[in-house]
Amino acid sequence: MNKKLLFFAFLIKCGVSFSQEAEVVTETTPPATVFAGSADAYYKYDFSSVPDGYTSFTNTENSFELGMASIEASHSWDKASVFVDLGFGSRAAQYNYNDTPYTFMIKQLTFTYDITDEFKVVGGAFGTHIGYELLDAVDNKNYSMSYAFSYGPFYNTGVKAIYTKNRFGIMLGITNPTDFKSAVDMGTNQKTFIGQLSYVADTGSAYFNFSTGSSDPLLGEDKTQFDVVASKQLGEKFGLGFNGTFVQVTGDNEKDSDWFSLVGYVNYKFQPKFLVAYRIEYFDATSTDYNDVTSYANTGLGPLTGSSVFANTISLNYKVGNLTIIPEFRVDAASENVFVNTDFSLRGTNAYALIATTYSF
Repeated sequence: MNKKLLFFAFLIKCGVSFSQEAEVVTETTPPATVFAGSADAYYKYDFSSVPDGYTSFTNTENSFELGMASIEASHSWDKASVFVDLGFGSRAAQYNYNDTPYTFMIKQLTFTYDITDEFKVVGGAFGTHIGYELLDAVDNKNYSMSYAFSYGPFYNTGVKAIYTKNRFGIMLGITNPTDFKSAVDMGTNQKTFIGQLSYVADTGSAYFNFSTGSSDPLLGEDKTQFDVVASKQLGEKFGLGFNGTFVQVTGDNEKDSDWFSLVGYVNYKFQPKFLVAYRIEYFDATSTDYNDVTSYANTGLGPLTGSSVFANTISLNYKVGNLTIIPEFRVDAASENVFVNTDFSLRGTNAYALIATTYSF
């Protein structure tokens, strides 16, 4: 009888030991790398039969176009993490317009260290904190982009510190000149300073964004931008958004040029698979002078220098699983004749329709 008891006691002890060893192994096993991605494509028909327009990513006409394929990978270990975001296609090429052949595929590459639960430091190349809209089409309700997005910053490369407490947050950072992954390629040591104050609630959020510093070292161009972004969800079906931004540009000639944009967003989900998105924008660069070579060069706005644009965009989102189909119609009305006709004459209005598709995985 005693032998049997001793035998069972031995088995129980071994079981406990094995269990403890298994727990130790589990605790020291590194987490798996998480992969994700998205893709988009579109067809656009411009009613002027000219690939006209002055916003990003959709300046084609009567053509089927591949937008961008994105591949993301993230991994975390203890307090550290890394995030890699690669992009391929015309959308990625326009986003990385300043890149060398060695970095053009890297949309984002960040290293994060959580010093505490509330304070972290992020270094690398990261998408801009400015604006309501995002680069990846899958993250927006409208497929085409606003003027505010198109002429704002796309990304920064540097380091930033982020502190969050309950619903409030603050971010401060220093980076290379805006939209440059390397300052060495430009032969400059100029920098850009960025900042953000944020408030995030259960059904809404508000951000005050700031950026100042070098935006084009070759032209000696400095840019300062103040930006406000707000969103509010009213029930399960109705959502509102707002983006107001003001930009002042100074060149070597010390002459200032500025522009601003006000953008409103309305989203209504009338069925689980159907959502309609309306965007209205007023873009104003009338304080600049189209005929002034200095002012024209400073703004980087091209033919929009000295004009204003009132833009209306309506998009339907039809979701089937991870696939979204987006028919869209857009009309832009400018204060000056800035849009081109087939006979190369100019007009003040531009209209087009497109159908796009996005997929996330």
